[in-house]
Amino acid sequence: MNKTEFIKVRCTSEEKQRIKSKAESTGRKFSDYCREILLNGEVTAVPKMTDNEREAIAILQHTGRFYGQISNLIKVKDERWVHITQNLSLCAKEAFKRFYDPHFHVNDEIYKVLNLTRDDRKM
Repeated sequence: MNKTEFIKVRCTSEEKQRIKSKAESTGRKFSDYCREILLNGEVTAVPKMTDNEREAIAILQHTGRFYGQISNLIKVKDERWVHITQNLSLCAKEAFKRFYDPHFHVNDEIYKVLNLTRDDRKM
């Protein structure tokens, strides 16, 4: 939807700062927060991702890149697809452990299998 209209609201600088703080605490842009609060009367907070969640998502995204290769191996009846799929499922399992447990440490072997470095986990 193309947003072209403006609504001006007068407030003090303190009120504006309070509104900005509330928008930031919900993970929303200022204009999105204001629009949602005016239309719905409330805003659902979207918590910021933690480092462990970012790492897990980066690993899962990288595993997803291998599925095109797997489908090609299946098409040409290359049996290596079974081994690759098993490795990817283990990587995904480790990523989910990391996602839900901030103390869980992803093994370096997972990074080796995915050809990732620890620096690649930054999103």
